[in-house]
Amino acid sequence: MPMYDFSCQDCAAVFEELLVKNADAVVCPQCGSARTVRLVSAPSPLKTGAFPFKPGPVHPMASRMAGACGNGGCSGGGSGFS
Repeated sequence: MPMYDFSCQDCAAVFEELLVKNADAVVCPQCGSARTVRLVSAPSPLKTGAFPFKPGPVHPMASRMAGACGNGGCSGGGSGFS
Protein backbone atom coordinates (compact mmCIF):
# COMPACT_ATOMS: atom_id res chain seq x y z
CA MET A 1 0.00 0.00 0.00
CA PRO A 2 1.56 3.29 -1.04
CA MET A 3 1.58 6.37 1.17
CA TYR A 4 0.25 9.58 -0.43
CA ASP A 5 0.14 13.22 0.65
CA PHE A 6 -3.25 14.94 0.60
CA SER A 7 -4.53 18.47 1.07
CA CYS A 8 -8.00 19.37 2.32
CA GLN A 9 -9.79 21.99 0.23
CA ASP A 10 -11.97 23.08 3.15
CA CYS A 11 -9.51 23.54 6.04
CA ALA A 12 -6.17 23.52 4.08
CA ALA A 13 -4.75 20.71 6.24
CA VAL A 14 -1.97 18.58 4.71
CA PHE A 15 -1.83 14.91 5.75
CA GLU A 16 -0.59 11.48 4.68
CA GLU A 17 -2.76 8.45 4.02
CA LEU A 18 -2.16 4.82 3.03
CA LEU A 19 -4.26 3.83 0.02
CA VAL A 20 -5.42 0.59 -1.49
CA LYS A 21 -6.58 0.30 -5.10
CA ASN A 22 -10.29 0.11 -4.27
CA ALA A 23 -10.24 2.93 -1.69
CA ASP A 24 -13.15 5.33 -1.34
CA ALA A 25 -12.71 9.09 -1.05
CA VAL A 26 -10.10 10.09 1.51
CA VAL A 27 -11.51 12.19 4.35
CA CYS A 28 -9.60 14.90 6.19
CA PRO A 29 -8.62 13.85 9.73
CA GLN A 30 -9.07 17.43 11.04
CA CYS A 31 -12.43 18.50 9.67
CA GLY A 32 -13.88 15.27 8.21
CA SER A 33 -14.39 16.74 4.74
CA ALA A 34 -14.20 14.46 1.70
CA ARG A 35 -13.02 17.34 -0.51
CA THR A 36 -9.36 16.29 -0.58
CA VAL A 37 -6.76 16.48 -3.33
CA ARG A 38 -3.77 14.17 -3.70
CA LEU A 39 -0.51 16.15 -3.82
CA VAL A 40 2.47 15.46 -6.04
CA SER A 41 5.37 14.39 -3.86
CA ALA A 42 8.98 13.42 -4.45
CA PRO A 43 9.79 9.72 -4.35
CA SER A 44 11.63 8.40 -1.33
CA PRO A 45 14.82 6.54 -2.30
CA LEU A 46 15.45 3.24 -0.58
CA LYS A 47 19.20 3.77 -0.33
CA THR A 48 21.30 6.91 -0.15
CA GLY A 49 24.76 7.48 -1.54
CA ALA A 50 26.37 7.74 -4.94
CA PHE A 51 26.21 4.02 -5.73
CA PRO A 52 22.83 2.35 -5.08
CA PHE A 53 24.04 -1.27 -5.20
CA LYS A 54 26.22 -3.24 -2.80
CA PRO A 55 29.59 -3.91 -4.43
CA GLY A 56 31.31 -7.23 -3.95
CA PRO A 57 30.30 -10.87 -3.96
CA VAL A 58 26.71 -11.74 -3.20
CA HIS A 59 27.27 -15.27 -1.92
CA PRO A 60 29.03 -15.42 1.50
CA MET A 61 31.24 -18.37 0.42
CA ALA A 62 32.49 -16.41 -2.60
CA SER A 63 34.46 -14.01 -0.39
CA ARG A 64 36.05 -16.90 1.57
CA MET A 65 37.01 -18.74 -1.61
CA ALA A 66 38.49 -15.62 -3.19
CA GLY A 67 40.60 -15.03 -0.07
CA ALA A 68 41.92 -18.60 -0.07
CA CYS A 69 42.84 -18.51 -3.76
CA GLY A 70 44.47 -15.11 -3.41
CA ASN A 71 46.87 -16.49 -0.77
CA GLY A 72 48.02 -19.38 -2.98
CA GLY A 73 45.60 -21.89 -1.47
CA CYS A 74 44.01 -22.98 -4.75
CA SER A 75 45.46 -25.88 -6.67
CA GLY A 76 45.98 -25.77 -10.42
CA GLY A 77 47.32 -22.22 -10.50
CA GLY A 78 44.69 -21.13 -13.02
CA SER A 79 41.75 -18.82 -12.77
CA GLY A 80 39.30 -21.72 -12.56
CA PHE A 81 37.91 -21.16 -16.06
CA SER A 82 38.60 -23.67 -18.82
